[in-house]
Amino acid sequence: MKTILIADDDPVMVKLLEFTLQRAGFGVLVCREGLSVMARVRAGRPDLIVLDVMLPGRSGQELLRDFKEDAELARLPVVVVTSQGKNSTQGELLAAGALNVFTKPFSPTMLIARLRELLNEPGPAPKGN
Repeated sequence: MKTILIADDDPVMVKLLEFTLQRAGFGVLVCREGLSVMARVRAGRPDLIVLDVMLPGRSGQELLRDFKEDAELARLPVVVVTSQGKNSTQGELLAAGALNVFTKPFSPTMLIARLRELLNEPGPAPKGN
C-alpha cells in the first residue's frame, strides 16, 4: 500500500482528503503545520505528498524549495492543493517542483486519478454488467 502525507492545517480539508485517500486504498499520514513537515516526511517515508500552500510556520512554496534542495527528497512527488487560484501562483508552484496544482474546491475523483498516475497505481477494476 502506498502512503500519502497530507500537509494541510484546515481540519475540514484534512478530513476530506484523509477519507478520500483511505477510501481509494492509500495509507495516510497527516501534518498540520509547516515546521514539522520535513521531520514527518523523514520519519514516515511517504510515497507522495499532498501539500497546501498556506501552512503555519513554513509555507508550501518554502517546503517545495526545501524538498528540491535535499538530495534524499528531491524526487518525492508533490501535488499542491491551494485556494490561491491565480495562474501566476500555479506557475510558481510548478516551477518550484509541484507536479500538479489543484485549486480548492477540486474534484476528489480527479485528484485520485492523478495520484494513481504519479504513483503508477492501477485504478479500480471496471465494473461489469
